[in-house]
Amino acid sequence: MQIEEDIEILHMTMILTCLTKDYVVQASDRRISDLDGKIPPKDQSNKALVYGNHFVFAYTGKAQLVSTSTIEWAAQRLCERENLDDAIHHLRDRATSLMQNFYSGRRLSELMVAFVGAGFAEVQEYGRWHLKPLRIMISNFVEKNDTWSPLKEFRIDWEELKVGYTFKLFSSGRPLSKERRNALNNILKWCLRHKKAQGPETIGRFLAREILKAAETDEYIGTNIMCTFVPRAFINDGSFSIHLGSLLMETPRINAEPQQLQPANHFSLHDRFFIPSPFDRPRIVYIDNSNNSLPYYTPIYVRPGQVIPAISMSE
Repeated sequence: MQIEEDIEILHMTMILTCLTKDYVVQASDRRISDLDGKIPPKDQSNKALVYGNHFVFAYTGKAQLVSTSTIEWAAQRLCERENLDDAIHHLRDRATSLMQNFYSGRRLSELMVAFVGAGFAEVQEYGRWHLKPLRIMISNFVEKNDTWSPLKEFRIDWEELKVGYTFKLFSSGRPLSKERRNALNNILKWCLRHKKAQGPETIGRFLAREILKAAETDEYIGTNIMCTFVPRAFINDGSFSIHLGSLLMETPRINAEPQQLQPANHFSLHDRFFIPSPFDRPRIVYIDNSNNSLPYYTPIYVRPGQVIPAISMSE
């Protein structure tokens, strides 16, 4: 069967996810690369979505499915079911069907993709339901020793934060070396033992810094980063609203004349991470390598029956 050719570009991103009992943080870069080096890398491609008020997703692998971006395709599938559990299984089944039919003439190694989700979900234990932080991966490959082995079907793997654990760090996509993983685990462990450093902003800063550090030596990792935060105490009333992080503004001058507030330029990575109260819905912090407040991008927002496209703010 002859199929329409997609542009063969892959997003071999680094996705870092940290689960804690009070919040979940996920950071991923936005670079799209042609592995043959024929197309220059692009760093403004959306790779993230927010599902309801309690889960976030990013992806790694093939960047286009049926001539649309992989994350937009996933958003449409997730909105077709009424709850997270049904939506995840629906995404798995539709992705498997797509690969086995529309892409039946392709090599499996060209079709590898993973959707990495994190957030809070109801889990049944000993006959009772509990709200648990989870990391879920829907993928058609197996990761082992920093290598990917393709599968014919998508599968769902999930892991929750175990009782007694302060946090759990996950890395997907571009590999995080054992040395760097151990160092980051030690940093996060220290942060969560000290009250002044255990907030979600601190964890987000260190995840973003790790991606920026990896980008120094890995051309397939970009320096524009989307960092999403999900609180355990999220509002689950079916409402729908977009909550950004902070947007820093230049300090006004003492002057009797009218002035126009302008976004701040060239401020530190540390200052970018600020979550205004109340932290009762997912928050987004976008990191642009220009060190400016703008441009600013959001993920796609999804809830049953509705998809809100990503928003961009520029000058």
